[in-house]
Parts: sequence; structure tokens; C-alpha cells
Amino acid sequence: MSSNDRYNLQKNSDLETLESFKILISNVKSLKDKTWGCPWQKIQSHKSLIPFLNEESNEFIDAIYEKNTDNICEELGDLLLQVMLHSEIGYENKEFELNDVINNLNKKIINRHPYIFKKKEKVSLEKSQQIWENIKNSEKQAAYIESSISKNLNLKIKNLPPTVGTDKITNVVKECGFKWESTDQIFEKLEEEIHELKEAIKSKNDSEIKNEYGDIYFTLLNLSNFLKINPESALQKTNKKFLDRFSIIEHHAGDNIKKQTPQDFQRLWQIAKQKLKRKNS
Repeated sequence: MSSNDRYNLQKNSDLETLESFKILISNVKSLKDKTWGCPWQKIQSHKSLIPFLNEESNEFIDAIYEKNTDNICEELGDLLLQVMLHSEIGYENKEFELNDVINNLNKKIINRHPYIFKKKEKVSLEKSQQIWENIKNSEKQAAYIESSISKNLNLKIKNLPPTVGTDKITNVVKECGFKWESTDQIFEKLEEEIHELKEAIKSKNDSEIKNEYGDIYFTLLNLSNFLKINPESALQKTNKKFLDRFSIIEHHAGDNIKKQTPQDFQRLWQIAKQKLKRKNS
């Protein structure tokens, strides 16, 4: 196939996509129509849709791990629907509209890739990442110049899931030099926090127990940030691993699953662990 043929095929595909996108815009507006729209959709807000955004994101991640391309495609559609609904809610509230979302994204893509859009220049992976970070930091400095870092972070994270908020805090403060130097430092802090939680439990102080547990969780999330691990993805894998092992325990215990002692479960757990280890080796 010639390059001209490939270009024409791509052009036709892009035109079909634009037509499909127009239909999608119309469909979402129909869902949100004040007279004839869906009763459930009409009462939704940015905040009320958060659980569904989390759910759709997790289902998309699961589809990736399962390497199921049909599900990946379907779940991407569900995520796109979330973008469309939030954009329509923004329009209804006179906050922003879909065109603003797209324009802001285009602006960010162009601004953060000057070696593509301003002048054609081949760069290494390391240089491209450095350019991205430099431009991102300069954008943040311009946006936050009139306010303190902590005040801006408080505003930025107040409506975010706590784990996402911790990640944002960690990323911003380390740009100021407030950062961990090694995993050993983090483990030392983690041991300190675990000791403080044990002391709080001994004192039976519910408020302190909650505070110290939060400190441990915060430190663990800092560790995942330092190791460049997505904590949600890691936890999803562990959830699956746990259920795989528990499935083997169920198989061994049968109808007597609820009659097992803690010692029985420990023994069956080791059996399940070894069985899966052999299976995956």
C-alpha cells in the first residue's frame, strides 16, 4: 500500500470519527434534556458522578490487565461518557463546555511538546520528559504565583479521593526540595509511625489511632510515589491474588469453610500459596 493510500484511509477514518462524535454530542444532550431527558441523568452533578468515574476507571484498568481488547474498547467508551457528562454539566452550570475541555487539552499538548509543534526536532525519551516537567512546572508557578503552596494544595485536593490528593501533595512538595532521598528513609519513617500506632492502640485513644493509621497510609503512599508504583493498580493485583488463593481454600474446605479454625486457615493458605506459585512458575 502506498503512502498516499494510507493517508486517504486515515483521512476517511478521521472523517467517520468526527461524524460519530457529532452523534455522541447529540445523544448526551438528549440524555440531559430538561424536558425529555433521562430522569437519573438530569439530577447528576460533578460530585455525584465521582463513584461512577472511579468504577469505570477501575474496570478499564482490569480490562488492560486481562488483555481483553473488546473490554478495553468498551471501557474507554464508558470513560468518554464520563467526560461528556461532566462537560454537559459544566455547560448547564455555566462553568465551561466541551469545547473548552478540548481546547485546553489541545493547548496543553502543543505547549508541552515544542519539539513537535514549534519546530521539528528529534529528542530522546529523557529529554522529552525533562521538557514536559519544565513546562509543567513553569505553568504551575504562573498559576500559583499569588498564593502559597499549601493554600493551593488545600484547594486542589479538597474534592479529590484522598489517595490522589496524597500523590499531588508529594509531587508538588518534592519540586520544592521536600523529598525522600531513599527507600531506607521511608522505611524508617514507616517503622516510627507503626510504633506510634501501637502506642495509640494501647492507650485506646480512638482519635489518636485514626491519626496514626492515617500517618502510616500517607507514608506508604509516599513509598509508592518514590518507587513509581500506582497504588490502586498494585492493590487491584493483590485483591485478585488474594481471591485466587481463597478460591483454592474454598475448594479444599468445601462445605466446611465456615467451620475452619484460624490454624486451619493458616495451613490452607500456605497450600494455596504454594499451589499458585507452582502454577505461575
